Amino acid sequence: MDKHLRQFIEVATHQSLSLAARHMGLSQPTLTHNMKKLEESLGTTLLIRHASGVALTPAGELLLTQARVMQRIYDETLRRLALLRERAALPLRVGTGHAWWQRVLHPVTLRYREANPSCAINIEVGNHLRLLDLLLGNHIDLFLGHEIHGLDKHYSLIFIPLFTSSDAVFVRAGHPLSGKICGKQDLVNYPSLLITTDEQQYLHLVEDLARKQQDQADMQLNDKIIYTCNSLVAGIDMANTSNAVMPYPGSMAGYFARFGIVPLDMDEEYNKGVIGIYISREKMDEPHIQTLCQQIQTQVSKHDGLMATC
Repeated sequence: MDKHLRQFIEVATHQSLSLAARHMGLSQPTLTHNMKKLEESLGTTLLIRHASGVALTPAGELLLTQARVMQRIYDETLRRLALLRERAALPLRVGTGHAWWQRVLHPVTLRYREANPSCAINIEVGNHLRLLDLLLGNHIDLFLGHEIHGLDKHYSLIFIPLFTSSDAVFVRAGHPLSGKICGKQDLVNYPSLLITTDEQQYLHLVEDLARKQQDQADMQLNDKIIYTCNSLVAGIDMANTSNAVMPYPGSMAGYFARFGIVPLDMDEEYNKGVIGIYISREKMDEPHIQTLCQQIQTQVSKHDGLMATC
């Protein structure tokens, strides 16, 4: 907005050149000169000087009304531009496995949104290889998930380990195996329900598949019925309407209990892995990404059900 119009609004509001000058940190001669220039540029008299201050002419009254409208429009434009800059500078673009959304990332997201109320938010939930593909394609800035063994070493990535996670085997209440101490062999005769399994189009991201193949053999998945889905909600429904056994992080037992899904008593640990943050080296020094990583680490340290790696 033109500085002379802003100064005119102040003079008209205070009805005094001297008061307006003090309020704006200007000398009175400078302000008087600027008001004369404004009147000359508009070709009309705006102010009538008298001993106690100034009064507005009809032209001055009209200009004051319109100038205040222009000031509101200008200020609102500046506010919206600032919001656009903030959205561009501080977007929340993160990925997570289903198990880590409720317990870790959801509360972090709420705090981040409170601190940055105008920022854009994009949350991707799913399999860690799909999230890795999104990270490498710069569609997300980081993701929280299992450590990926055999990953191609050429990728410019950092993995920040946070805690270890052990899987339990979940079934519907009243399942034939409920109330028994089970071994892996007891699971063979029941379908396995797998949530967000590795998808073929993302396997190229892993250079050495030996670890994944061994995990599959340990779970005895090669010669049995397999149910798969990419939705935790759908998985809960499938578990509740079948005799399927569902391996999933044991820390989700409290959540599954709400839906009548319970862990089996196993005579040995089913599966164990490290959960952490994957982030590209190029973004690790960005302040809002560093803040987000610190908030995730703080949230993990507060959670009794998560076993820290350190």
